[in-house]
Amino acid sequence: MAKIDMHIHSNISDGSLSPIEIFDIAKQNNCEIISITDHDIFNDYSSLEKKYSINIISGIEFNTSISNMHILGYNIKNKELINKKMLDLRKYNENVCLETIEKLEQNGYDVSKDKVIEYLKSINLSYDILDKRKLVKYLIYKGYSNNVLETYNKLIGKNQKFYVPNKKISSKEVIELVKECGGFSSLAHPNTLQLSNDNLFLELQKLKEYGLEGIEVINGNNQKNKIQFYKYLAQKLELLETYGSDFHEPKHNKIGIDISEIQKEKILKKII
Repeated sequence: MAKIDMHIHSNISDGSLSPIEIFDIAKQNNCEIISITDHDIFNDYSSLEKKYSINIISGIEFNTSISNMHILGYNIKNKELINKKMLDLRKYNENVCLETIEKLEQNGYDVSKDKVIEYLKSINLSYDILDKRKLVKYLIYKGYSNNVLETYNKLIGKNQKFYVPNKKISSKEVIELVKECGGFSSLAHPNTLQLSNDNLFLELQKLKEYGLEGIEVINGNNQKNKIQFYKYLAQKLELLETYGSDFHEPKHNKIGIDISEIQKEKILKKII
């Protein structure tokens, strides 16, 4: 058996630990391959491979214009292009976040840009560019909602009073961008799409036509009874199986997924 984790979030996006803290835990947990896949943010940590004796795959998780469809990008070669595209997108969506904050404040909510930033500082989360994920954390902290889903359903999600739409890119554009940058793409947590088995198969067929190369068969949030079906889809469509905890914070997730040596070697051959 081998232990890997290809889906981890740090405090650069919406996780609670720094990249270094994550690498320390991954080392303690005997992980052989890991990837930090922050939302719409790409960072290359390959220079730390020797220090930790771990295969570190550079990674990123993209939101797409399809609800709950996220694409993981691995081993990006053209870092400049991916960073420019993502920075432009994040800056646009920061303005969306600020507009949402203004709407909430005008309606009596105890929120402002400065208050959100102060809170993010207090929990050691990046605040250089604001986004809705960070605003959600603040709103939960203030007691306006109990969890992420409720925050969107009650306050800032589609059809709600304080909704301002983010700019998103299509799944096709994401997959083509990853390919253009010399990377490898995989569908994250397919269960969140809430599709029937037949419709998920059809969706994956379409994504493969765009250039998708993998599917996350094990995810910290996957329904366990779906794993075998995801493995079947991977085999049927000739997609690489990828595995991740979707780690955000220690109290909810553990870093490291046990897989076979054969699957580990397939990942090393295909991605690294």
